[in-house]
Amino acid sequence: MKKIFALALICLFVASAASAMDAKELIKKNLEAMGGKDKIENVKTMKATGKALAQGMEFPFVMQQTRPNLMRLDVTVMGMEMIQAYDGNQGWAINPMMGSQNAEPMGELENKSFKMQSDMDGLLLNYKDKGYTVEYVGEADVEGTAAYQLKLDTHMDIVIDMFFDKEYFLVIKQSSTTNWEEKVIESDTFMSDFQEVGDGLVIPFSIETRMGETVVNQIVLETVEHNVDVDESIFAMPAALEPAATETK
Repeated sequence: MKKIFALALICLFVASAASAMDAKELIKKNLEAMGGKDKIENVKTMKATGKALAQGMEFPFVMQQTRPNLMRLDVTVMGMEMIQAYDGNQGWAINPMMGSQNAEPMGELENKSFKMQSDMDGLLLNYKDKGYTVEYVGEADVEGTAAYQLKLDTHMDIVIDMFFDKEYFLVIKQSSTTNWEEKVIESDTFMSDFQEVGDGLVIPFSIETRMGETVVNQIVLETVEHNVDVDESIFAMPAALEPAATETK
């Protein structure tokens, strides 16, 4: 009985080690496919232009980022400028569609999302330092494409299943599960049209988000520039505007 128990423990240990090795190797191959760790870390700033497609309309945008985790997104919607930004600690937004030009801090859930999006290294590079854990799940199918599946737990009530193309080791799908106020929010993001930009990094130029069978939006990049001048003051949340003075008769 002791020998059987010992053998079972050995098998369990070997299985765990193999699983961890699979996750480590998968992340390594993914970073190499994107251009390599050094090239990723060499990007200090980023500026991208493109358009968001939703509900049959197009919304041009400009996205700017600076290390370590500053991000700003300016979107033109029906002639009005909407802004979403992350200053390194707190996200904020200006939405004139809501009748105000003042910046408002983001809620907790939105803030978590922007914290992850603003990370210029992405989710996997140095993931342990960020407090994330990963688990190799196995092989999967993404709409007919053979893939490897990795589960990443952010420990912020957000778990992301990442699917890597078996041939190119690029992430072609992410399934996000968020537990929020006793609700479970699920979404799928599909990445395609991978292109190599000037410094040798490979990134997706088309990103589609779905909730169930419904396409929520699609992001299409047009230009991507790295290590360009970016004014860091644009990431700070602006003070509230002074109310317009009323004329006295």
